Amino acid sequence: MNNLARPTLGSDLGDGFVRTILSDGSLAVTAPLAAFLGNGGDRPDLRPHAKAARAALLADIAHFMHISHGRHPGIIDYAAQKIVDDAARSWLIAAIDGFSAERTFLNKLTVTAGPIRRLLGQDKVNTLVESQAKNFQMLATSDRKGCPAGAAIAFLVDWHQTRPLLDMVAYEMGLAPTPAALPSVAECAAIAGKLDDGGSYRRAMAFGAHQTLEQMRGLWRLIAARHTEMLAA
Repeated sequence: MNNLARPTLGSDLGDGFVRTILSDGSLAVTAPLAAFLGNGGDRPDLRPHAKAARAALLADIAHFMHISHGRHPGIIDYAAQKIVDDAARSWLIAAIDGFSAERTFLNKLTVTAGPIRRLLGQDKVNTLVESQAKNFQMLATSDRKGCPAGAAIAFLVDWHQTRPLLDMVAYEMGLAPTPAALPSVAECAAIAGKLDDGGSYRRAMAFGAHQTLEQMRGLWRLIAARHTEMLAA
């Protein structure tokens, strides 16, 4: 799945920063999940096992994304307490307001999805997801100047890439998703360029972004692994 139109980016530092995020983000992990959901729909001939795996996948996405990002405060809120640059003020306000609506969306998905399917090692999975949520907080509250900004920017850019999958989950549940009202990918590139000092701040931004993407990919890989296990059962 790649419903996100790639932004038209130039060649400045912010654009290069966001290109790396787009290249290293979660889309490669979520694409097969979207393909599975998009293949079959309400076909009456869909095998019962595949229907069960489909329902389990919807619930996993809803619940695990809500655990990681549906609580307040989240990555953006934490990062806003650390980013003191005036250049980022309007971007942060828009991101905070926009993600507040995303949390409401995630909550609706979770309530509608019902309980997750308990698989072997469920307690370990729950602990891992909670641990990842703490890792997001740690990155966003880092005292290393630039790290919270990199984490927040990477999170929003990656969210833009994977949000279409959440829309698919909503449609599968009979919900009409509200379009995300978040700073665009191009706006994320612009703020990255404004904050980039070419030195230590840039390196810290890159570190925050890289580590945030590692956590995001890890979360989606966990969901994908559970989906694979359901299909093989």
